[in-house]
Amino acid sequence: MSIKRENRSTWMFIGFLLMGGICQMFTRTRVSIVDTFMFSVNFMIYVALLIFWLQSVRARLLPTRARSYIVTSAILMVVLLLIRVMRFRILTEVLVRRYVDYSYNIPMVLVPTLFLMTCIRIRRGESDEQNGRERLLLIPSCTVLLLILTNDLHQLFYHRTVPLSEFQGNVGTYTCGPLFYFMYAWMVLTLLAGFVILIRKTWRKNIRCLLLFAAVVLAWGGLSLLNALVFTRLDLLRMYHAPEINIFGMLGSFEVCIRNRLIPYNENYTGFFSRLGLPVRITDEALSTVYETDLPIRASAEQLRSALAAPVYPDEDTRLSGMKIRPGYAFWTEDESELRRESRRLAYANEILSEENDLIAVENELKEKKAHLDAQNRVYDRIAAALYPKQKRIEALLDSTPPESDGFSAMLAECCVLNAYCKRKSNLMLLTEESLPQPNRELFLAMQESARFLKCCGIDAAATGEEYSRLPLPEILALYDSFETLLEAFLPHMRRMTASLADKGVRIAMEADSMPSLPQTDLPVECRESDGCFFLTIRAEGGADK
Repeated sequence: MSIKRENRSTWMFIGFLLMGGICQMFTRTRVSIVDTFMFSVNFMIYVALLIFWLQSVRARLLPTRARSYIVTSAILMVVLLLIRVMRFRILTEVLVRRYVDYSYNIPMVLVPTLFLMTCIRIRRGESDEQNGRERLLLIPSCTVLLLILTNDLHQLFYHRTVPLSEFQGNVGTYTCGPLFYFMYAWMVLTLLAGFVILIRKTWRKNIRCLLLFAAVVLAWGGLSLLNALVFTRLDLLRMYHAPEINIFGMLGSFEVCIRNRLIPYNENYTGFFSRLGLPVRITDEALSTVYETDLPIRASAEQLRSALAAPVYPDEDTRLSGMKIRPGYAFWTEDESELRRESRRLAYANEILSEENDLIAVENELKEKKAHLDAQNRVYDRIAAALYPKQKRIEALLDSTPPESDGFSAMLAECCVLNAYCKRKSNLMLLTEESLPQPNRELFLAMQESARFLKCCGIDAAATGEEYSRLPLPEILALYDSFETLLEAFLPHMRRMTASLADKGVRIAMEADSMPSLPQTDLPVECRESDGCFFLTIRAEGGADK
């Protein structure tokens, strides 16, 4: 996301967090309906903030182990809030409340452990040979949790002072056992170890990140001490209890790691540029580098600014280009040394040929090559003209749907369907009647690929039946165009679809939520409905069904 949008989201997050704290202060008015309403609003705000942050993490980070640990931690934070509500507001049965009270410690133990695992991943990097060994930390954590859940057998966590049938974890009905203190020692040690790793990672390399960590730790520790020593001891009205302080303190620690790019970051451009094999640099609007390929771009800030208006040449053989993208700017270079060498060789060859009076033969050869290229260009122009509407539609869909929006996945699936059509249509248009074998399976393969990409849209689609036909190329193109037009018309309504070749045509059977208006197609289409299914037949000119 852009810097402005990121700052706006941060302030909105803080604003809602403060709103949740204000609602917490009105949960002790002694008016039942007011207390319940404010508690519900408080709970909904906290859960919504955690879910919003979880979704932003999935969008901002590349799919690494560190991201998996952070996402799991966010889910456990939501679970912690849910267990807390069930324990103190909903459940009344003694046995259930007791085990819910035991379960309350599951996220409390696992979240610090996952934080330490994330810090280890940050320190070692995702490509480390010992990748995954940090998961051994889950063994002691899970052992502690198993002992807590079986406390009724050994009483090492809570040593109850009332009969088991009455014990439900209320204060004053138990004393803390050694396992209780071991659990809190484990939590503190994992957090301290994680912060030590992060400090060593950022020490003298990223002072800004180090200061942010210090601010988060001081705020987290200060609020925790203030809550324990003042508000809890004096039973004063407060905005936040210990669980909220720990949850959002941990969230702040994760966010510092993300904001300072300690975890592989995703802006939806890096994956594309990394595959180009060209030197590429992505900057923010101040031209500060946020991503660069292994092949660096060697250019000054002034040259970068000039490249946004027109390509520039930092040296004789390197062409630097730039363009505006959503987070800032993208710059790339192209090596034109080979082009320049070829130009010099051609100039030298022309000079020799001119001296030997052989220029006419060379010109004829060049004319022949040009004619061949012109023929190729005419074919490519015809293909480009035919595919232009679909490509414009793909571009419009990508421009109109932000990656972080809810409909981005559905839009991307639709683009896959359109792209599959573009690929197969271009392959068909490169064929000629002479190069088309008889019989051939070109139409079946095209339908099969469209059906395969329909599955990206959640539609169970397949091409079945006979694969070969003796249709001429113009009829294959017309049938495939009509088939694609029907798919796009039914795409918002379709749930399942099968397609097969018929004699001089194509059969389609589908299940759809409703029947849209049949679009205008190159070939006639017959449609009938039976038991909620739609059966469509596309007929080639003069075709008859078997």
